Amino acid sequence: MIKMRNIGMCIVFLVFILLIVSNVSALGVSPARKIIEFSPGFSQEVEFNVLNSEGKDMKVVIYVEGEGFNEEIIIDNPELAFSSGELQKTVKYTIKLPQKYSKPGEHEIKIVAREIPLDQAFEGTFVGASVAVVHMVRINVPYPGKYATAELKLGEDTGEGVDFIVYVNNFGTQKIVSAKGIIDVFGPTNEKLTSLETGLISIESGGRKGINVRWEDDINPGKYYAKLTVLYDGDVAEYEKVFNVGIRLVDILDIVAKNFRLGEIARFNILVENGWPEVISDVYTDLLISEKGQEIGRFKSAAEDVPALAKEELTAFWDTAGVEEGDYDAKISLYYDDKVVEKDMKTKVSLNSISFSGFTGAVVSDGTGSGLTDTKLLMGLVVILILINVVWFVWFKFKKK
Repeated sequence: MIKMRNIGMCIVFLVFILLIVSNVSALGVSPARKIIEFSPGFSQEVEFNVLNSEGKDMKVVIYVEGEGFNEEIIIDNPELAFSSGELQKTVKYTIKLPQKYSKPGEHEIKIVAREIPLDQAFEGTFVGASVAVVHMVRINVPYPGKYATAELKLGEDTGEGVDFIVYVNNFGTQKIVSAKGIIDVFGPTNEKLTSLETGLISIESGGRKGINVRWEDDINPGKYYAKLTVLYDGDVAEYEKVFNVGIRLVDILDIVAKNFRLGEIARFNILVENGWPEVISDVYTDLLISEKGQEIGRFKSAAEDVPALAKEELTAFWDTAGVEEGDYDAKISLYYDDKVVEKDMKTKVSLNSISFSGFTGAVVSDGTGSGLTDTKLLMGLVVILILINVVWFVWFKFKKK
């Protein structure tokens, strides 16, 4: 009896957690970050918006998280009351910085917006299971003298060389008179392929500048490694980056069903090709057969790893019991990474054969491999768990009687 009661309590707890998770998207902040360049005694009034994306009745409290900050932060309106249909409210706060910091670099402060029950008053920091979002305040405190950091970004992949953008950030109190970047590019087997050098730039204290350099060799698709070294006024800053050239593309070549017999379970061999010089994992297909918009059959293949620059057969099964001979529409969707490749086809079903023709409309797009959103999935789980809990409760009461 105690065991069953414990199971019921676990189910209720899981339902409670899932309900909390499913409501995460109801609260938001914009902008999510405020960046301040330090100056002694700096003071500023700042605004951000708290978003009520579901337009529901709710109460939100605003507070600074943590203790021991050197900054003084005064929030004008620490408690917000949203009525149904109100989508956002503005929060104002004043921040005043000290005369100095003992430690240079980035200092971050969290201003939290947290939903609390409508009938609860806010006193101090609220602790409990509720939705919260953060507006981050970042204070850049300069280093004495000259101090630079480096970043390396890539321009748009046009298929004609690689454009590197070298960014130099001057976090020091003095101007950097002369800085240049050297990029060493290495291949998949760690062999050095090229060394590129930028022109010279100067950066004011607290400033940031970017400079471009292009790699124009005959470059094969694949994964590469770049090491950036920035030389500035007798000092060095470094940065490393792994990057891809080309598109991770898997394509559908053919669909074959051998020894097909209408009314039996058919086995389909779906031939796909990986044009990327590395293994692509968890590749699978979803094949839909329909007639005038009505689904006749739908089946998925098992997920497989497709070797680099190779072809692989994916296997799927379809129970054709009740299916009649005829011509049908078909669509095959291939899922991998965050992409979906879709192709429309025609299929002809006869007693001893099934064939596909007219592969058209290959589309590569972002996707998840499923038509369900996270929220819908979570809500579905909540409903299932509630039903299980109700069944358990009825059974328990019946057994007790």
